[in-house]
Amino acid sequence: MLSDVFVNFIREHLNDDLSRLLLSAHRYPDIAVPDAVRQIAALRKIRTKVPAWYRFDLVFPPQVSVEQASSERTARFKAGLFSGLRMADLTGGMGVDTYFFSGCFDQVTYVEQHPVLVGAARHNFGVLGRGNIATVQAEAERFLEEAPGTFDLLYLDPARRDDLQGRVVQLTDCRPNVVAMKDVLLSRAPRVLLKAAPLLDVQLAVHQLGAVTHIWVVSVDNEVKELLLLLENQHPYEVPAPDGTGGHGNVNDDNIGRIPIEAVCLGSPDRTFVFTRAAEQAATPHYSLPLHYLYEPDAAILKAGAFKLFGARFGLAKLHPNSHLYTSAALVQDVPGRVFKIEAAVKYARKPLGVLVPGGKANVAVRNFPDSVEAVRKKLGLADGGDVFVFGTRTGTGQLALLVCRRVH
Repeated sequence: MLSDVFVNFIREHLNDDLSRLLLSAHRYPDIAVPDAVRQIAALRKIRTKVPAWYRFDLVFPPQVSVEQASSERTARFKAGLFSGLRMADLTGGMGVDTYFFSGCFDQVTYVEQHPVLVGAARHNFGVLGRGNIATVQAEAERFLEEAPGTFDLLYLDPARRDDLQGRVVQLTDCRPNVVAMKDVLLSRAPRVLLKAAPLLDVQLAVHQLGAVTHIWVVSVDNEVKELLLLLENQHPYEVPAPDGTGGHGNVNDDNIGRIPIEAVCLGSPDRTFVFTRAAEQAATPHYSLPLHYLYEPDAAILKAGAFKLFGARFGLAKLHPNSHLYTSAALVQDVPGRVFKIEAAVKYARKPLGVLVPGGKANVAVRNFPDSVEAVRKKLGLADGGDVFVFGTRTGTGQLALLVCRRVH
């Protein structure tokens, strides 16, 4: 329980310079100022990341846990995919995912090995009125050994840092090691939802896990935030084990091609793009020089790999096989991504941009281009900002071009 004095101190100093506040700790002998500063720093991030938790009576763990926690938008999305009687979050962390899952399941178990996080989560769930969440301090592996019964869903977000706190990506390097645990997990629940690093090699992960039935790539405001893999006991894409049991073994490339991949673009508005690798491989792209409109797919679609199918589905032409920029003569509505009106297509040189970029300010982006954004700005003498967008790219003829655009939406 946080004291009224401590909560009032946080309210009064919410917008203070935190470094100065720490240096002036001697002025507040009745306040644990370092704890208050940690709370304030967390609240500033929580205000936009998890608005439902922007409360002064919650306890926030160390900053790294706040950074690693799911946002409210992604947590709500995950929770909305499932419902049932009983589920467990085996890597509870700060508890944001657990909290939102508890609105969709009758009984939810939060499992976490670090006592500080467990204590904070237990307090917060009580304050937030989620009496259907049980908190357990344990490693995921031990919890599964000792917990009675089965679950409708198990959820894991393995830690993606090694013993030296360096970032890791591959599933076998994360803790807990879901690849090693997959059979145990699927013996305790028919469905297992795994949150992985956005940089993960999805094809390799599917080969390693062997029971993946659905993949989601989730972006928020055009930034990929989560990669989700659903494992199920009923896995039609898996190759039977050598002994004929159909155990949780390997999948071949043909079966991987049939797994639904859903690019979820959370923004204003939310949009989704569902496809399979087989459909992507079978799609026939059309190419064109820049026309009147330019389309840049949402980051979730690019991460998911729907390069040919994106253009085919919306009737757009690609500029180049490797550019992943698309064009059309007439404006196409409801395309998940950024849309621009092309004002000019010019050579990669400073002189042609003079009258096209008033004030010398532009938002620069590059696709399939030899120079970085910084190098392009320097060569063209452009400052960042303004309403003009300049795309450095390569056209179907192989030539470098600058597309000068203005945002449609």
